[in-house]
Amino acid sequence: MKLFYLSVILGILIVSRARAQEVYYEPGQTHIPGTYDFVLKDGTLIRGQFVRRDSLSYLIRTQKEGDRLLKASEIVRADLVGGTLRSGPDYPNGFPFRLFFMPTAYMPEKRSLYFQNSYVLFSRLEVGITKNWSVGTTFQTLNPGNFHTVSTKYGTRLSSRMQVALHVQYIGIQLNEHLLTRIGLAQGIVTVGDAERNITVGAGTTFSRQGLASSGVVTIGFVRKMTPDLTFISQNNILVGEAIEPAYTYLTGLSSFGFRFNRRRHAFDTALLLPVFSHNGLVRTSPLPYLSYQIRIGK
Repeated sequence: MKLFYLSVILGILIVSRARAQEVYYEPGQTHIPGTYDFVLKDGTLIRGQFVRRDSLSYLIRTQKEGDRLLKASEIVRADLVGGTLRSGPDYPNGFPFRLFFMPTAYMPEKRSLYFQNSYVLFSRLEVGITKNWSVGTTFQTLNPGNFHTVSTKYGTRLSSRMQVALHVQYIGIQLNEHLLTRIGLAQGIVTVGDAERNITVGAGTTFSRQGLASSGVVTIGFVRKMTPDLTFISQNNILVGEAIEPAYTYLTGLSSFGFRFNRRRHAFDTALLLPVFSHNGLVRTSPLPYLSYQIRIGK
């Protein structure tokens, strides 16, 4: 059943990836109306729309600087990113290092502190120590002793469109007055794309001293910016092997999809969580809403 679940998720993402391929401008072809990211030879990124063109230059309309004339020889590529420009602001995905509550291979900005709160009950702090290293902690807001995590991530860029990272996390859960379950999670992560359109694949394992939480973990994430201030996110986790705390949950996977409402320094996430339980050959799920707020503190 877990293999079937993994196959379904991979199939959906492959189809989504095929439909979400970047549209590049090719000289001599008719461009698709919409907003483009123009990448220049010096690495400059300019967002705008085609106004007119000839064999030597392109006139594009930007939101901040008005009309600009670019030489054809300066443009490396033009990626279609959305519909027409509008009068409202265009906010990037300011938190590309996380899906909903699982990490991507992107790193938080150096010397920036990030705060996230989910359901009011859970809070998270994450700080970029260097451009390649970050640390974070999650805790139950009112009583951290009931649930808390400590994590660290080291990541680097392999190319302009590929990031890799190693993420290690300690998780402490108070199951009852006398039993504190301690779980470790280690995973390697690869993210392909840019901060606003990417696919993340992670693979790792959980472990605990008592052997209560031994399972392989596969993470598949999909991010695509839909409008200037709205990003679609899908996060999928699959447990391979023994389920975490099998005597309690029989949890075999978790799918989620929803939207991130971007602002200049903060964002709101809203999603639907679909935990998948399997016991004695029966598979069931109980949809749950997910809400969170996050903000960048610092520069």
